[in-house]
Amino acid sequence: MALLTALRIMPAAWFVVPLTFFAIWYVSLLPSQLGYGTAATAAASGALPFIASFVGATSAWEAARLRRSGIWGGPWSRRGLQIAAGLVAGPFIAGLLTLAAAVITAHALAAAPTPNTAIVAVMILNLVAYSSIGFALGIRLPTPLAVPLAAILPMLWLAFVPAMYPVWLRHLTGMYRDCCLLEQTIAPQAVIASAALDLAFIAAAIVACADRRPRLHRALMAIGFLGGGFLVGVLFAAGLTFAPVIPRDPSLLSCTSTGATEVCLWPEHADAENQILATVSEVRERWLASGIKAPTTFTEAAGAHPPETAEVHFRDLSEDGMILALADGMLPPLNACGQATMGGVAIPFLEAWYAASGGLSHKSLEALNVPGDSLNPPLLTVVDQLTMADESTRRAWEVRAATIAQTCGAVVPDLRVNE
Repeated sequence: MALLTALRIMPAAWFVVPLTFFAIWYVSLLPSQLGYGTAATAAASGALPFIASFVGATSAWEAARLRRSGIWGGPWSRRGLQIAAGLVAGPFIAGLLTLAAAVITAHALAAAPTPNTAIVAVMILNLVAYSSIGFALGIRLPTPLAVPLAAILPMLWLAFVPAMYPVWLRHLTGMYRDCCLLEQTIAPQAVIASAALDLAFIAAAIVACADRRPRLHRALMAIGFLGGGFLVGVLFAAGLTFAPVIPRDPSLLSCTSTGATEVCLWPEHADAENQILATVSEVRERWLASGIKAPTTFTEAAGAHPPETAEVHFRDLSEDGMILALADGMLPPLNACGQATMGGVAIPFLEAWYAASGGLSHKSLEALNVPGDSLNPPLLTVVDQLTMADESTRRAWEVRAATIAQTCGAVVPDLRVNE
């Protein structure tokens, strides 16, 4: 088909421009970790439900034209797969242009470098899968049924499955909006699971379009491909949490020292290395002066660390933002209770004390305030009392608060400062 003819008669060409602007607007609403390419690419995948529906519906329309004209299944020199590929190419390219606009927008807003190739590959495979499904529906069903169904099915799969339980079902869709924080990267299991389902969709669509096999044979083969793809997807995705992530490779960290303080940062924070190192060193000195046993090493890597190392995640590089991140890094490990406990009320008190003693501004400290109860005074009152107390009292309170925070059984959280 000539290009000008395709542009004139293909709905994919008519609607690609407004869909592209819609995808750009939608992606601009999705949050992403600043400067991190993998997170930006994952955010762009949030536009997949709309793009996949568009590709599926326009592919179904093109297939319906073949069915209505009696061309499909005729004794032509070109194979059916070639004919289908030629018509599906239009919707696929239109979807690809829209997807590219979404990825570029997400990366521009996040000031992020090169996109993650694995996520991009899965998104492209998604477009191939839904254009194949749309084409198969257009060949086998009447146009008034095929086109709406080809638009609705991708939307249901990509928008509703991520809201279902178990939570790892969302990783079968190829939409990775929950990836990634700076200390995380995309899990290969999620990529394999999504790719397996997409390949199964493509194979099932090809089988459904084949006219030279009996209908029952086609149905059994399609069910077999879908069942196999789903089984592979489940085997890889079932071990993941709601986020399709694994810890990032710590060898990417860059470590810098000043005096007794060492800070290890991801490449995305390399430009702010001196600023971060200076703030961390100042906060550590204030902690030591307040009687707080401060670690010597601060790392952005996730995972288990030796006692003298604190895990810190700098989301906000303002001074108060970094002080709060350091205070969070000083908190005791999460309790092993598997649920919230009464002792958890000690966490904001500890965070506020570490932040206040580290130099947090009064305005930011007020935002952390927690009202008192029948036993404990308000959080800011406790912080003021700790500031006026001697070093041994502060340390005793800190140990008691940390113990309360990690207690699983019934506990009365007594966070008063006992002189």
